[in-house]
Formats: sequence, structure tokens, C-alpha cells
Amino acid sequence: MLNRYRENVKGYLETLVKPPLAKAGVTPNTITFIGLLISLLGAYLFYLQRPRLAAVILLIGSAIDALDGTLARMTGKTSRFGAFLDSTFDRISDGAVLFGIALGNLADWRWTFLTFMGAYLVSYERCRAELAGSGKLAVGIAERAERLLILIGFSLAGAEYVKWGGVYIVGVLAWITVFQRMWAAYQRLKE
Repeated sequence: MLNRYRENVKGYLETLVKPPLAKAGVTPNTITFIGLLISLLGAYLFYLQRPRLAAVILLIGSAIDALDGTLARMTGKTSRFGAFLDSTFDRISDGAVLFGIALGNLADWRWTFLTFMGAYLVSYERCRAELAGSGKLAVGIAERAERLLILIGFSLAGAEYVKWGGVYIVGVLAWITVFQRMWAAYQRLKE
């Protein structure tokens, strides 16, 4: 859903990237790695039961995560490996955040695991369907950006909201998205 607004923020991202990062010789993969480290710090803060601080750190990490692709396009350093690395690190970040929440006893580990499975299936389905020839499969009510923003929003409200608002809602929305993508893939690939 939020992918519709990507073009609206493109100019802002380019303004942030062009002078400081592109001129300094920072590579897109470096930005990707820094984004991963920030997300892992957020996961650790969830483990320490500091959800508000974790949410702020994840917001910063999300902003940085949006810069790597922009930097790659602006410097002509786009690569298939860079896209692969970014996607892989996104999966690591997603898993680490949910793992931190479960270890910090901010939500029941069983429900957190189901949320984890749903989040991973959303990404897997897109990859697998696109490889099978479905075309771009960016469908569903809760792609990664939506799930992350929901989790961040409820985490900012406090520890008690991480469980009820964050993990449970994200889990339900992830599984709805799984079935939406499954149906879309079926429609496109059934022949």
C-alpha cells in the first residue's frame, strides 16, 4: 500500500543522498549494512524491554534503509547483488526484531512465531511468483513497510501495546497478505 507513495518521497531522498553520501564515496551496500546494524540494535532494545527506544531506532533504520536504493540509482551503482543483499538484510532485520520482542517477553513467543512465518511468507511468495512469471507481485494490505510502521507505532505507545497492537495486528495482516498474494499468484500463473 505504501509503495504508491514512493514517488512522492523520491525527491526528498535524492536531496538527502546526493550531497553528503554520493560525494563522500559511500556505497549503497555500506548503507544497507548500516541499516541492518541499526535494526539489530532495535531488536536488542526490544529484548531489553525498551520498546519506545526500539521504535525510535527502527524509524531511523527505516529511513536509512530507504537511502541505499536511491544512492545506487544516483551513482549508477545498482546491481543485482545489491538488491539481493538489501532483501536478505531486510529478512534478517524482520526476524531479529520479532525475536527480540519474543525474548523480551513483550509478546507470546508462539504468536510472535506465527507473525514471523507470515512476514517471511509475504516476501517468499513475491519472490517465487515473480520467478515463475507472475510479473511484479506487490499486492496485499501489509507489505514490509506497513508491518514495520504498525509495529513502530504501537511500540511508541509502550510495552503493553507491543503485544496487543503490534505483534497481533501485524501477524493477522501478514497472513491476510499471504492469502492475497497466493490468490493473485494463482490468477496470474494458473495457465
